[in-house]
Amino acid sequence: MGEEEQQEPVGIIGFQNELANIRAALAGFDSGEKADVAIIAEPFAGRTKLIHAIEQIADREVVTNSFSALITDQDEITLPEGAGGIVLCDNCHFLYRRTIGGFRYLDAFLAAVAASEHLVITTWNIYSWRYLDEVRAISKYFTNVIALSPFSSTELKELILVGYAENELKFEDDRTPEKKRIITQHPLAFTMRDKTLTIPFFSIDFARIKALFSRKAETKKAEDIIFEKINRIANGNPGVAKLLWEQSLQYPTIKPSYVKECPFKVELDYPESFLLYLILSMEALTEPELREISGELEVETMLHRLLYQRLIVEDMGSYQLNPEALSCIVSALTRTGVIW
Repeated sequence: MGEEEQQEPVGIIGFQNELANIRAALAGFDSGEKADVAIIAEPFAGRTKLIHAIEQIADREVVTNSFSALITDQDEITLPEGAGGIVLCDNCHFLYRRTIGGFRYLDAFLAAVAASEHLVITTWNIYSWRYLDEVRAISKYFTNVIALSPFSSTELKELILVGYAENELKFEDDRTPEKKRIITQHPLAFTMRDKTLTIPFFSIDFARIKALFSRKAETKKAEDIIFEKINRIANGNPGVAKLLWEQSLQYPTIKPSYVKECPFKVELDYPESFLLYLILSMEALTEPELREISGELEVETMLHRLLYQRLIVEDMGSYQLNPEALSCIVSALTRTGVIW
């Protein structure tokens, strides 16, 4: 398919470099080159969104398999027979568990990928991927490993504002202006004939003068300040950023002060940190699964602690990360050496 004929995915903002990489893999497959793909990213960063985009741009038959819980049956990982199609497998971190014999389904899946005559495009939680590549060298099965790039503030702004009419929102800058003097008086003391004398000394801020007269000095718009703050707190994660936006907007008004820095204080011992890491890397686990994987007897108590600190949420027996706590969790687990 020529560049001028490329179909653009509907409803996709960002991921331009990633989509270009995917298009190259699809074009190579058209030419007889099978280069299977692994897409890796944090939770909420848009892996599934990218899968939906691939479904739109692929010009061959597409089969999509989305895993939503730990695999318990070989039939769940069977790839379609035949050749020449595109197979999309979302959330492949559900293929393993950190227990004795816990790589059985993963190994079977990787063998099937290598043997398949379809182009296989997969997505993985980045923390599971790092662990699996360390202990299982899974990157050797995928010619093309794509790590999703963080969103820029500009991309985030486009992502958010697409859902609103022009001039629907009110962006207000309520920051306290920083006051800087051009000329500052300091007391200068010195001793003469056993007497201490003080005289005024004046310093001039030449950088401030230059800034005042510089044509390049521009005042940022309130909306740009707000989106930059949200994106910084979210570390460029679009899913987390959208949630922060929703929590910060006091419709139709939003101000920088409405956007709160990470409010979570992570206080965990090592077993609790490891349990939280399991939820971070697997994204959804039940209490029995956590007990089996961690080997801890006090899993229920530990989960209550994580819930109390609002680091995780519970949905129909499945424990998942609280999206707005993601950056705090990653920072805390990195400091303690649980993740690297």
